[in-house]
Amino acid sequence: MTEAEKIARILLAEPKWRIVCHVKPDGDTLGCGSALVSAGKKLGHDVIWGGVDSLPPLYSFLPHSGEYRAGASASEDGRCVIAVDVSARDRGVPGLEPRISIDHHESNERFGAEVNWVDPQAAATGEMVYEVVLALGCAIDADIAEALYVSIATDCGWFKFSNTTADTMRIATELVKAGAVPAKLDERLHFNDTPAKLRLWGRCMARVGPVGARAALSWITRDDFRETGALESDTEGLINMLTHMKGADVTVMVSEVEGCLRCSVRSRGPVSAQAIAAKWNGGGHRYAAGCKIYLPLEEGLKALEEELSRV
Repeated sequence: MTEAEKIARILLAEPKWRIVCHVKPDGDTLGCGSALVSAGKKLGHDVIWGGVDSLPPLYSFLPHSGEYRAGASASEDGRCVIAVDVSARDRGVPGLEPRISIDHHESNERFGAEVNWVDPQAAATGEMVYEVVLALGCAIDADIAEALYVSIATDCGWFKFSNTTADTMRIATELVKAGAVPAKLDERLHFNDTPAKLRLWGRCMARVGPVGARAALSWITRDDFRETGALESDTEGLINMLTHMKGADVTVMVSEVEGCLRCSVRSRGPVSAQAIAAKWNGGGHRYAAGCKIYLPLEEGLKALEEELSRV
């Protein structure tokens, strides 16, 4: 029996599901959640979904986005809890113990009480949820196809990143056949930016510079968010733009948020982004990772520069 089949067997026996997305939700976790809500409801189950943080406006077009619950409590209410794309217990809902964890992060803590399906070879958790939906015996309609296409496309850079595999392309093909329209989704995610977001990105790109021989670093301050009117969620995708800098095998972007510095790390060479993030107890993948640094901005940037100068 495959992991997808094990998960499907549990879910089919449970009348009530609760799907948990990770903090600062992105396209992968939200696409997975949206798809499972659609599948569960089609099969007649009572399904709710949400996470600690709000659903970013950019993803408000996803099916069932209006039902997403932010700031969710740790009460299980007798529901089968499924964590999707959540690599660590503290990235889900604090105090909530998922029965099932589906994730593609190598650093996953395996905190699911019954099933931990972790596949670092998957370009996105959406590839795995696709298999779960099939195992459930649920026909993939346009809503499920759209949600899973968003999940997969956003996490593999619209099929440009090195994590894109033949399986990634095969699944994407099936999703397009089922009703996902790539041009429409590209329009919604890439041609829908606010002036505030563009101003924020401009400030970050104006600061980017080399560190040592092979790295690049930039940052956004709390004042930048306040003065531009941008949201914290508006930083999604910005790190990928910074990786375009010539000669930068490793790129780090720092966002100064309440209580910490949130760091995104990308690698396009032999250096592991996950290894760099691990210096501050972060995690992720070899080519994409993240961490939090609990220092003032100036001190945190100095610590990063010291680490990156050794790359």
